Amino acid sequence: MNTAETSALTPSWARIGKSTVFDLVLNAQTEDNDFIEDEIPTTDIKYYKPSLAQELQANKGDAAFDYLYDMFFNLPTGEDVKKDLLIVFDGNIGSEGTPKFKAWKTKATLTLDHFDSVAEKIYFSFSINHIDRGTVTVSDGVPTYTADSAT
Repeated sequence: MNTAETSALTPSWARIGKSTVFDLVLNAQTEDNDFIEDEIPTTDIKYYKPSLAQELQANKGDAAFDYLYDMFFNLPTGEDVKKDLLIVFDGNIGSEGTPKFKAWKTKATLTLDHFDSVAEKIYFSFSINHIDRGTVTVSDGVPTYTADSAT
């Protein structure tokens, strides 16, 4: 998740690493059409509305947790909850040298859910509004996103 100020030219990616949940749901929006030539209505997919539910262990000093805890405390709304989210998919697609991974660079609405101080976790989700497809390389723990030339 990009934790840099909105006006910053360079993203500051904070890894959501202390989580045991990664539930990327595509939420296909469908429409049934009852064509006269078909015995049974046909289901067509109009679009996808991906969402990503997450939990994060409460570790003070973890960049992602500190950022989310500040948001939780301040209760932002509107444009302040629109975030850049980089989703890097497992599986190295690079040949030799630096590993390369398929990735989505997204615009998403971050919805805070609850903070469980007993379980020491903060719960939240992203509703993805826009997806750019590309690849990511990682050097010294810092991801670098490159958009696909087709996009």
